[in-house]
Amino acid sequence: MAEKTTKNALVTLYVMAPTSRSINPSPFCLKLETFLRMTKIPYKTVYGWNPSSKGKLPWIEYQGKSIADSNFCVDFLNKEFFVDVDEHLTVEQKAVARAVMVTLEENTYWTLMHYVWCTDHANVVRDEAFSHLPSPIRHVVFWRVQSACQGYLQAHGMGRHTEEEIYAIAERDLKGISALLGDQKYMFGERPCLLDAVVFAFVSCFIWECPKSPQAKLIQDQLSNLIAHAQDMRQNYFPDWEKIIASNKAQSS
Repeated sequence: MAEKTTKNALVTLYVMAPTSRSINPSPFCLKLETFLRMTKIPYKTVYGWNPSSKGKLPWIEYQGKSIADSNFCVDFLNKEFFVDVDEHLTVEQKAVARAVMVTLEENTYWTLMHYVWCTDHANVVRDEAFSHLPSPIRHVVFWRVQSACQGYLQAHGMGRHTEEEIYAIAERDLKGISALLGDQKYMFGERPCLLDAVVFAFVSCFIWECPKSPQAKLIQDQLSNLIAHAQDMRQNYFPDWEKIIASNKAQSS
């Protein structure tokens, strides 16, 4: 692997703020920060709703360039810092990794969105993410955001299914990923790749951010290898996990 660039500027990472349960409620934000830590690219974090030009999080700034979308960010950082966490994978493994990533990011993600915005968990989001707003405004702003997210679910197609069908889709996805992991330490053996960051991010959002979700119950009851994988990734790349949560809580209070 080529040596990393020694440019002075830090990468600025724009992500959602930690909650009382996890360092990020967004799997895409957590995926990108995990990648930065895996590659040891120096960065600083800006928490809050500071959306990119595409209206989403996460995104990065580096030496005057703004890059939106977690996957485009990874591509940019690979080229800019001469890193590649997938360099040890075979062509076939890269193809499998791509397919699994798309499954999680374009399918499983929407089952998470359903739980977050279409169940009682939405009240948790309202009272925590919008707690800085006075009560009347908080409810109005939350209602608008919730309505928009429910509209996205309908447009995607996931929102047109029954709740039972949605969680059945999540179950098939998660069981497939668990089967692929098997008894390995990481998705393709003893060395982590980008897919490990993605799997970690999603499993974390289910078991730590949304511990009462059907997806979390499935993982806890039947897919223990996904829990072991998440715990390993958290220990290796986020030893400051609890410190980050505590620090954000102190600043918010």
